[in-house]
Amino acid sequence: MTESVKEVSSEQKEASAITVMRCMLLDFSEEKGIPFEQAMLAFTKSKTYDDLFDLETDIWKEGPEYLRGLYEEELNTVA
Repeated sequence: MTESVKEVSSEQKEASAITVMRCMLLDFSEEKGIPFEQAMLAFTKSKTYDDLFDLETDIWKEGPEYLRGLYEEELNTVA
């Protein structure tokens, strides 16, 4: 029995990116003691955000921990 593999649509990729971002930001904001909205607004101004939603990078396939690592690396580089 063989299974057919369907291509993931742009809408599905974007939905995954949003889910990964939301999970990462929930943990990040809680750990940093800042409101979720503040964390989200700061994140949306980052290169990591741009990279996440450049669906060709495939970051949307990774988990929240991976995304957070990228974001914190960016924050440490800027600081």
